[in-house]
Amino acid sequence: MVPASNLISSANPLTHALVLQFLESNNYKNTLAEFRKEANEIIENNPKLFDELPSKPLTAIVQDYILEEVRNEVEKLDLVKSKIDDDLYTPETTIYPRYICETFSQIHSSNILTVRTQNILLTNYNDNDFETVSIPMIITGSADKSIKFTSLLTGDIHNVCDVHKGGVLAIDFHPIYTNVMLSASMDGSVALIDSSTMEVKQMFKDHNKSVVRAKFSPDGAMFFTASYDHTLNIYSLGSSSTPTQSLCILPDSSYLIVGIRDSNYLHYVNLQNTKSKPQYFHYFEITKHNMNANGDDWVSFTAMDIIASPNNGGKYLLVATDDENGRIIMFKTFNTTNYDEGVTSSTLIQLANFYDIPSPESSPISSSPSIPVATDFSRKFTNPRLLWHSSGKYFYACGVDAYPRVYSIESKRLVEKLKGHACNNDDSKMCNSESDNDKLSGHSDVVRGMWYDEERDLLITCGFDKSVKIWGSDELCRELMKDLKEGGEQKRILFMRRNTIV
Repeated sequence: MVPASNLISSANPLTHALVLQFLESNNYKNTLAEFRKEANEIIENNPKLFDELPSKPLTAIVQDYILEEVRNEVEKLDLVKSKIDDDLYTPETTIYPRYICETFSQIHSSNILTVRTQNILLTNYNDNDFETVSIPMIITGSADKSIKFTSLLTGDIHNVCDVHKGGVLAIDFHPIYTNVMLSASMDGSVALIDSSTMEVKQMFKDHNKSVVRAKFSPDGAMFFTASYDHTLNIYSLGSSSTPTQSLCILPDSSYLIVGIRDSNYLHYVNLQNTKSKPQYFHYFEITKHNMNANGDDWVSFTAMDIIASPNNGGKYLLVATDDENGRIIMFKTFNTTNYDEGVTSSTLIQLANFYDIPSPESSPISSSPSIPVATDFSRKFTNPRLLWHSSGKYFYACGVDAYPRVYSIESKRLVEKLKGHACNNDDSKMCNSESDNDKLSGHSDVVRGMWYDEERDLLITCGFDKSVKIWGSDELCRELMKDLKEGGEQKRILFMRRNTIV
């Protein structure tokens, strides 16, 4: 144990290091020069501390302090009750996709903007008979305006869909009629497409700017589109005027939760309590929930992406922000704080703050100067994305640079950056290496989209390097690589023998 006297004596140099880091990151050049001059003795006496500045910046420490102060002021809201419930994660789960096992770099010649997997039913003519097969596909939307269907197993492109006149920004599939695909484009159009035949069932042109989000409700009764034209559209299968930035639907389809650019509120749209009006329009009850822990209306960040927890009915929300420290906030979805007896405010309870800072106990996390990394200023212009692992114990974040990040819910820290280099040693274990010549390397440009394939426990990523990366856990990664090497060619020949899709 470190003596208390040593900790106290180190507090002064650490405080100076935090201030210096703050002045540097905010480009206060004149003040920084004066500070270095007046604090010269402390800087010279602690070279290691000032050469390797603190991993947690001053602004993050202040944010944590404010959060703790609010917790202490709120009646009955102590650390025990505000901790993340045990049902959020599975403690025994320690394996998650983090090893690169395949790269597809020939699908698109332009930036890949969105990716996901889906089992697609295809009808082929084989041995003088029609045969329907289910093929696991990687579905990608690109800046080249196309949607492509690529076999997850062989890498063969089975189909190309060219229905949009702009880059494809979002893709989703109906939860019940799994062949029905929803796609959204930079040209403002939204399409419903039969993914088995590529037939366009319906085209919507209700937006006049890029449609950045398009999602089905989990029950399949509705779908939602959000656009840079400041509108959120809700379509019933069988409007609003807000500049929507992010949205998510709770697993039971009860609420649509919307984040708005330059707003400190999340807007909850009650999908179960609607009032019908003439011409098939519905009016939804909307409530606002403040994301600021102290309940004020200061806008210090925007909710860039929102996801609900996967294994407890969406009891918790993760919100990615454009904060300069890469701040990601975990909220209770519905619980609000009580500042006055008998009066419930609309301020969401913050359970945890995650920052883009590696955990001290995690393996070293390095970055290459050749990889684009967002600066504090440029975070305002990034499009971060979040993704839960099915266990609920980990989540992924991307959109800042070429490295998908892995965060631990239990430790509330960043535990890994997926560089993706793979190597095989004598015992066939996968590991991360620094070899620039390694074929199975991670992304070389900004990661734009992610998808978690729960059926196969795979992480699928895409980005501005025009490639799709498949990530697996230790053993799964080896099995998939072995299958591709030993059986991939035979399966590719088998598919080649089959006639084109009917």
